[in-house]
This record gives sequence, C-alpha cells and structure tokens, in this order.
Amino acid sequence: MPPTTDGFWGKPTSTIDWCEENYVYSYYIAEMTNTISNLMMIIPPLWGMFEVIKQGFERRFVYCHFLVLIVGLGSWAFHMTLLYEMQLFDELPMVWGTCVLVYCLSEVQKTPAKGQFSNLPLFIFLSSFAILFTALYLLWPQPVFQHVSYGVLVLTSYALEIRLLKIKGCQICKKLFILSTTIYLFGFLLWNIDNLFCSNLRSLRMKIPSAFDPLTQLHGWWHCLAGYGTYLQVLFTIHASYDFRHEKRQKNLELLPCHYGFGLRWFQKANHF
Repeated sequence: MPPTTDGFWGKPTSTIDWCEENYVYSYYIAEMTNTISNLMMIIPPLWGMFEVIKQGFERRFVYCHFLVLIVGLGSWAFHMTLLYEMQLFDELPMVWGTCVLVYCLSEVQKTPAKGQFSNLPLFIFLSSFAILFTALYLLWPQPVFQHVSYGVLVLTSYALEIRLLKIKGCQICKKLFILSTTIYLFGFLLWNIDNLFCSNLRSLRMKIPSAFDPLTQLHGWWHCLAGYGTYLQVLFTIHASYDFRHEKRQKNLELLPCHYGFGLRWFQKANHF
C-alpha cells in the first residue's frame, strides 16, 4: 500500500521523520510500527507501579515507573502524529525520567528520609539540569542536543550501577545489570542501523511481503528493547536498595525476580536452593 503525503494529523512538523514510511497502514497513524511498539514502554511500567504498591516498596520507585510510562505515552503520540509538540512530549520526559533514575541510584545506600529528600544538593543539581536542558532545547531544538544530554544521563546511570556492583557484589543485581545493558545496547545498535541504512531498509521492504514489514522497522524494535532494558534498570535499583538497606531486617527472606523478569518478590530463603 503506498503511503500518503499527509494523514489525519496533517503535514509533519517534527524535527525528525524516521525511516518508517508515513501513513501506510492508517490515515490516523503516521508510523504504525513505531507507534504500536511503544506498548513495551506503557504496559510494563503500569505493571511495575502496581507491583511497587502491592509489595510495599518505596514510593520513589513508583515515580521511576511512572516516568517510563510518560515516555511511552509521549513516544506513542509523537510517532502517531509526527507533530513537534508531541515530539517534545516524547523527548523531554526521556531526560527528566533518567534524572530521577540517576537520583535513585545515587541514594541506594542511604536510609530513606521521611518527608524530605535524602540528598538535597543532588536533587537541586539534577532538577537544574533538567530545567536548563528543557529551556535550551526549546530555544535550540536540535535532536543531537537531546541525544547527547540523554546519553550522558544513561551512561551515568550505568556507571552508578557498576559502582554498586563493585561495592556489594549482589549476584541478582549483576544478572539484572547484564541483561538490561545487553538488551538496551542491542536496541541502540538497531536504532543506529535504522538511521544509517534507511534507504537500504526501504528497498528491502519493497521486495518482501508486507507481513514482514514490521521486522524491518528497527526503530520500533529500539522501543521494545529500550523499554524493557529501562524497566530492568528500575528492578535493579529496587533490588539494590533492599540489598543494601534492608538485608538485616529481612534475614529469612530474599528478593528474587519473578513473572518472567517483570517483577520482584520476597521469598523464604529455605524454599530456594
């Protein structure tokens, strides 16, 4: 089916138009695969928030999952419309949410403060970074600026995770780290291939049955892999927090992954060998 030039949302106003052809499958959705693939950044964090509340984990982890959810909703809106306003709805929360994750990782070893931030200077610094980035990006809407800012925060989060692993050596955290990093970096590789070899991918799509078209939409696969990789990062942060601060309180229990890698549960140590 040939793409139309303009769909329901009109001419794209975003500063980026990805490799997926516009309005091929629906008059109302500009990039079908790139839109639907955001379910991986919508459903898991909804489940994650439910799990955090049900398990009685700290409230800060609800915020981590919530901001991943906001990124997923923003990315859905962006790829569905290709409007500049929806692009901001996608890209700004990516930076904000990673700032929250960096803060939580930095405070893993500390006892949660009641009614206040456990590290006010760090909170002010990250808030200032997010505000300054937002202001500059609105004045200078260059995608590379957003990519670099987000990339620096992601690298910082992984550096903090490596530091925690060196200090504590938790095997479950190590497995979560390896899995999340591998999945995320593979998604990042696909993101780059989609950008660099778009013409080749489009030529390939013309030669294969349309049913296989989603397999070639590498930006959509980036959504799936980055979404799950980030979800695992939140699980890492939760597990590391309880590994450092709650191990003495939970002498007969251990926190283990469950639900096929989508949750954490306390189990009796005697039940696991």
